[in-house]
Amino acid sequence: MSSLNLINLNKIYDHNVQAVYDFNLDVNDGEFVVLVGPSGCGKSTTLRMIAGLEDITSGQLIIDGKDVTKMPPKDRDIAMVFQNYALYAHMTVYENMAFSLTLRKENSDLIHTKVMAAAEILGLTNQLNKKPKQLSGGQRQRVAIGRAIIRNPKVFLFDEPLSNLDAKLRNSMRRELLLLHKKLNATIIYVTHDQTEALTLADKIVCMSMGYVQQVGTPLELYEHPKNLFVAGFIGLPSMNFIDVQITEDGKMVCPSFEYQLSADHQRLLKDYVGKTVVFGIRPEDIVEDGDIDFKVKINENLGQSTLVHGLAKEKKLVCKFKRWCAYKQNDMIKIGFVEEKMHFFDKETTNAITEAHNE
Repeated sequence: MSSLNLINLNKIYDHNVQAVYDFNLDVNDGEFVVLVGPSGCGKSTTLRMIAGLEDITSGQLIIDGKDVTKMPPKDRDIAMVFQNYALYAHMTVYENMAFSLTLRKENSDLIHTKVMAAAEILGLTNQLNKKPKQLSGGQRQRVAIGRAIIRNPKVFLFDEPLSNLDAKLRNSMRRELLLLHKKLNATIIYVTHDQTEALTLADKIVCMSMGYVQQVGTPLELYEHPKNLFVAGFIGLPSMNFIDVQITEDGKMVCPSFEYQLSADHQRLLKDYVGKTVVFGIRPEDIVEDGDIDFKVKINENLGQSTLVHGLAKEKKLVCKFKRWCAYKQNDMIKIGFVEEKMHFFDKETTNAITEAHNE
C-alpha cells in the first residue's frame, strides 16, 4: 500500500465555478481516511481528482513521493469502487472480478489464483458462476470491491459505496469493510455524506463544507473537540443543540430560556466574552435528568436502551438523549442540566470554537 499527499488542490469548472478550495491532506500508508460532508461540499470531486477522472486545476497530488498530478488514471495504480457497483450484467461474478486483469492479458493461472483469494476474503466463493442480477445489493457491492482487490492497487477509493443499500445491509457492510481493511492493511480513501459511517470506519476524518476542509482529525477529536459550528452540528447523531447565550460579569450564561452558573474553568475560558453573546453547544447525550432548568416534553422517541426526548426550555427547542426507556407524556415538566465537561462554546461572529488556545 501507499501514502498520499494532497497539496493545495483546487478544482475550478467552466464559468469560474470552484468546487474545491486549497485542499491539503496527508494520508499515511495503510490508513482509512473518510471524506464526509453534505451534498455539494466537494468530497466526490476531490476523490475524482485523486483517481484522475477530474483534472486538477492547481496543486499537487503525490503518491509514494511521486508527483502524479498530470498522470493519466491508468498509470496511477488506483482502484475505485462506485456507488452504482458498475458491474457488467452479461458477465459472471468470476468474469467481473477478473476483468481488469484479463484486459491486461495476465496469466490465466495468476488471474484464477487472485480471483479465488478475493472471493474467499469476501465470502463470494459460492457465487462465482452467477450473474449480477442474481445477487443481492450487498453481494454486488462485494463483487465490485473484489474487482478492486485483485488489482492489488496502491490506493483504494470508495465513492459512497453503501448508499444504495438498506439500513440493515449498510450496517453489515460497514463491519465487512472494517474487517477487509484489517486483512489487507489497505490505504483507503472513502467518501460519504453519512457521518455515522465516518465515525465507525475512519482512522482519520476530513469534514468538508462548501468546497473547504473544515477539520481533519480522528473520529473522537471531531466528536469531542469540533473546531467550529459546522463540524459540531454535522458530526454526531442527533445533532448538537445550539443556544445563543450572553456571558455576564457574575459568571453566568443567560438567555430567555434559562440562567446557568458557569464553572470557574468556563468563566476563565470566556473571560474575553463578558457582556457579549456566544453560541453554547451541548450534545443531546450530555443533557441529564437532574438540574435547575425547566423543560416541557413534547414527544419521545424510544430507542430501546435510550430515549430521545424532544421539548422546550421555555421557547427554545432542545433534544435530550437519556440512557433509559422514558415514559414521559406530552407537556410533562421535568428538570434538566448539562454535563459540565461536555459544554461547548463558539464565537458567534467567526463560528470558531472558543478554546484555551484562543486565550493564549
